This record gives sequence, structure tokens and C-alpha cells, in this order.
Amino acid sequence: MKLNNLKVYCVIEEDQGTMVDVIREMDSECKICTWEPDPVDTGTWGMFVDDFPAELYDKIVDWLESENSWCLIRDVEMSLDDEDANVYREYISD
Repeated sequence: MKLNNLKVYCVIEEDQGTMVDVIREMDSECKICTWEPDPVDTGTWGMFVDDFPAELYDKIVDWLESENSWCLIRDVEMSLDDEDANVYREYISD
């Protein structure tokens, strides 16, 4: 089963780039669309990820909780809200 509507929130642009690379390495076929913070409001750097296998979410969480995540400068949060598949998950790093 393929899922859609995973949102990954990063505080800085460098972490956004790192997360795109990590996700692409885990699944080169998923669709990633990045965004920049709104210049007027404070916001986040981040991305939408669509058309990915369900196990990708757990792989990303495992990576975020591993020693490999040392290269991230700030915390990363994720929200998965796929109404069609009835899958809802949230990850907030400590």
C-alpha cells in the first residue's frame, strides 16, 4: 500500500536538504515537494512526501532516533495524515 500526505517540518534549510537526501536514499520513487517559510510569518522549512510505502515512515523515525541523525542541526517533526488509507501518525523529536 502506498501512502500520501506526510509532512516533514524542519527549523532550518540545511536540515531540510538533509532530510530530502535521507528520504530519497530510503525510497527514490516517492514524490517530494519542498517549501520555504513564509517571509512574513515565522514558519518552517519542510516538505510533503507522497506515493511512498507505509514502512518508509518507520524507517525515517528509526533514522531520526539513531546516531546517524547527528548531522541534523535542529529538531525535525513529522505528521502523516492520509485520510484515504485511514493512517494518522505524528513524530516530535525530543
